[in-house]
Amino acid sequence: MTENTDSTSATPSFWQRTWHGLLATVSAHPVAAFIGLLLLVRCGFILFSPLDLIADESYYWDWSRRLDYGYYSKPPMIAWINWLSTSLLGPSEFAVRLPAALLGTFGLLWIYYLGRQMFDSKTGLLAAALLALTPGQTALSFLMTIDAPFLFCWVAALYCFWQMLQHERPPLYWCGFTMLFLGLGLLSKQTMLGFFPLVGLFLLATAAKRHFLLSGRLWGTAVASLMFLIPVVYWNYQHDWITLEHTASHFSDSSVTYWKQFVRFAEFFFGQIGVVSPVLWGVVCVTLLAAFRRFPQLKAEERYLLCMSGVPLIAIFCLSATRRLEPNWPAACYPAGVILASAVLLGRSSLSNVFQRPAHHLKWCWRVGLTGSALTYAAITIVPASPLAGSPVDITCRLRGWRELAHQFESVQEQQAGVNGEYPLIISTAGRDITSALAFYLPQNPLVPFWNHDEAGVTCQYDMWDRPDVASHRDILVVKPEGTPLPVSLEQTAASWEPVADLNVSLGGNRQRAYQVIRLIPASASTAATPSADSVDKTATLPDQPTSPTLR
Repeated sequence: MTENTDSTSATPSFWQRTWHGLLATVSAHPVAAFIGLLLLVRCGFILFSPLDLIADESYYWDWSRRLDYGYYSKPPMIAWINWLSTSLLGPSEFAVRLPAALLGTFGLLWIYYLGRQMFDSKTGLLAAALLALTPGQTALSFLMTIDAPFLFCWVAALYCFWQMLQHERPPLYWCGFTMLFLGLGLLSKQTMLGFFPLVGLFLLATAAKRHFLLSGRLWGTAVASLMFLIPVVYWNYQHDWITLEHTASHFSDSSVTYWKQFVRFAEFFFGQIGVVSPVLWGVVCVTLLAAFRRFPQLKAEERYLLCMSGVPLIAIFCLSATRRLEPNWPAACYPAGVILASAVLLGRSSLSNVFQRPAHHLKWCWRVGLTGSALTYAAITIVPASPLAGSPVDITCRLRGWRELAHQFESVQEQQAGVNGEYPLIISTAGRDITSALAFYLPQNPLVPFWNHDEAGVTCQYDMWDRPDVASHRDILVVKPEGTPLPVSLEQTAASWEPVADLNVSLGGNRQRAYQVIRLIPASASTAATPSADSVDKTATLPDQPTSPTLR
């Protein structure tokens, strides 16, 4: 007899075939698989994240509703990108943050390409993966700030400029790409200007590349990229060089005590360890120190990476000893440093014997980096709902409370709209954070003007836009910090005003957002209409002049 064989038992199931196909794809295209999976995770996290926009995000989004060639503190790229994204997807948190995920993730491709060009594909992939696992890169791919487009353009220019130097006569297409990314970077953040002296230092310090200092194409590329700033310069010329003045304020003398400055330096120092992850930061620093000591023996690519990482990193740390710096200042220094450290760990660099057990250090870079990245996501999602909410370890306080404040204000607005049948004008005197949050989270995204105190001068972009014509409105709702007076110039336009509500959102612990809402009746509205009995009762009067309204 012939034995019957169950042929279906040898046939792989659908899920087995899918799994094996996925493994084969990852093996054949590891970079594409890595970038695709990472982008999926980041976009999914943005889509389902319960956290509000931070104040900077809503502030830059508000810029995008008034497109211009320049703004108070930054070049215009962040506003242009926000305009494009929200025009296509609508004014939502996902639309605002999606460009951060795209730029942060695809920027890793430039890291991979540069590492592969200088050493090999394994070095490039390792450098891209290690950077992707740093808490700082995780955060910068979630929050849409000026660093997202700036860092993308920086690493792209880093790669394209190196490609220019691989030919005795730089090809025009590499010159064009370098010019493009340098120019777009300059439109993203002023820090991009640092690229020019750093590559100049590299060319001066590297005999094999020094002849490029006489290359007309190199100088033409530099000049053409700087021409991207012409609209920004012209805008600043029209506005009394306000961006230059704001940028210079970061380097002005600090009047704090030596102890206070030491504390700030310590905060910055340990902040860098946390942003990069402890093991990777240590590996990068040891690698850079070894590269400085052995500089004469370094190959051209290693000198290039050192000049674009170690040199600016030392300068920034020296500056942090004299004034307070934000943790993101050295962000552009780490891509080149991580590439060089990856080459050392894999034995692809001329820097031999830097680490006695490179495989051990590499393993711990992976472990700590993966743990740090996971903890970053966990801190964003779990801590706000835990007893740690509002504590010093809660990094989400800046990302919570804005939507709830807008909801509370919306209720007040609807109550006040019932008096005259129309919504009052909204004015904020409480700073740009609440101003931009109300503009983003209130229905219909109203333009919320900011009325600063008269002696404050220009402190943000809102101060550069025109104040509303108070006389043309019957009712005004003013949002101000608790316990602070109204600006004198605003108070002088009022016939009367009264507190109508308090806005309070607890962030956990003893931390909260607290504001007061004032209903203000302009003097023109008071004289144009006969007040009702209710409004007379609510009008403050001077003791000796009972019929004359005054200010509170």
